[in-house]
This record gives sequence, C-alpha cells and structure tokens, in this order.
Amino acid sequence: MTIVVSNDPSWWPSINIYRFSSYFVVVASVGVTYDWALTFGQEVEFIWRQHWSLMTVLYLSVRYIGILYAVLYMLISIPTIPLTDTVSWIMYVVWNWMGMLAYTMLWVHYIMAERYIQMANNPLIAIHTLV
Repeated sequence: MTIVVSNDPSWWPSINIYRFSSYFVVVASVGVTYDWALTFGQEVEFIWRQHWSLMTVLYLSVRYIGILYAVLYMLISIPTIPLTDTVSWIMYVVWNWMGMLAYTMLWVHYIMAERYIQMANNPLIAIHTLV
C-alpha cells in the first residue's frame, strides 16, 4: 500500500479517527482468539471426538474461518502494519470472499437446524420430507 505523507492539518482528525478505530479492531481480534483459547479443550472433547456430520463440518468451518477473518481484518485495517499493494489487494479479496462464504455457511447451518427442530416437534413434517 502506498502511503502518502501529508503535513496538511485538515487530515489530522481523519488520521486520529482511523488510528483510534484500529484499537477496537485489535481488541476484537484478541477477544476472538481468547475465546477460542478458552473453549478449545471443550471443542476437542465435544466436537472433534464425536461422529462427524455435515453440521459438525459447518460449525468448525465457520468457527475457524471467523478467526481467520478477524486476523485478516486486523492486518488490513491497522495502519502501522506495512503491506505492499499486491499483498494488500490479495488480503482484501480473500477477506471479502471469506465473509461471503461464512455468511452462506451460517445460513445453511441455520436452515438445517431449524428443519431439524421442526421435524423433532412434528413427525408429519418428517414424513413429508422423506416422501
């Protein structure tokens, strides 16, 4: 990323806001990583050691894509991390596609979970689904 240094005082408020907002990005990324570190033992016990299904794969995919998404967002939005134009563009494209992929997987997970609840509560829906 090409950085143009300007000593124009009209840019100072924008620079300060951008720098201040980057602190929140770092805090959010640390929070996501801290949550992962705290719950990793339970994840291994309850998720990794069970019989794998489509829901398990979706859950793990969304969880780890979310962590990678937060880290990439932090690298993209912190102004003090130097990146070349090419690396910056690649990270931005990957970050955007990961967001769309995670959003799609979350909707599939949501629809499947809702369908499962409906089938558990109403056996006629289960019969209709099988036919």
